Amino acid sequence: MGRVQIIVEGMTASGKSTVVNLLSERLGLRVMPEDFRDQYDLLRRFHAERRWAFPMQLNFLVTRFAQYLCASESDEYILDRSVFGDKIYATLYYKLGYFRDSQFGTYLMLYDSLLKHLEMPKLIIILSCPFDEIMRRIHERGRPDEIEAGEEYWRSLYEAYSSFLDFVRSEKELSASGFMTFDLGDPAFIHTPERVERFVSDVREALGARQGNESGE
Repeated sequence: MGRVQIIVEGMTASGKSTVVNLLSERLGLRVMPEDFRDQYDLLRRFHAERRWAFPMQLNFLVTRFAQYLCASESDEYILDRSVFGDKIYATLYYKLGYFRDSQFGTYLMLYDSLLKHLEMPKLIIILSCPFDEIMRRIHERGRPDEIEAGEEYWRSLYEAYSSFLDFVRSEKELSASGFMTFDLGDPAFIHTPERVERFVSDVREALGARQGNESGE
């Protein structure tokens, strides 16, 4: 059994793919991309009718758990989102009334049961980005289901993700991982070599510190 090296977390359009691809190339890691489409097209159905929230979120949870297990078979993977961030969405949907009490209870029971079988990642990178820039990116890439979701939905999700760092610190399992935050609100970042080098260096240092702590150095 190996261990996932890095998970990159952040809300939609925060720059996860940019960071994952960058670190994959620079650190020699394999990418386990986010799998957000399924044979029933639940994401599209959810954006059209909120009653699909529960089956969609259960599907995401099980799919991400399976992906994480596959990635844990070696020490060479970086993930674009993961099972650990899934609870942010489920909790938000419950607060918004998309889940009934019994559905949310079922979700939490399954989530807690699955996490017991996972080795925590070495490093979780949490991305932030101003809301106006998030919305600009969503409209720029032009995915119909994202645009039709509406600004109110994205603002609710943005506010939920603002507490993700506190969530990581509070979860007993997740606290076993290292974590760092990074603001990717500036589109010029990826085109500025010195900033890219500094970021990659910080990630290498964080991974090295985790390795040293675990080996007792």
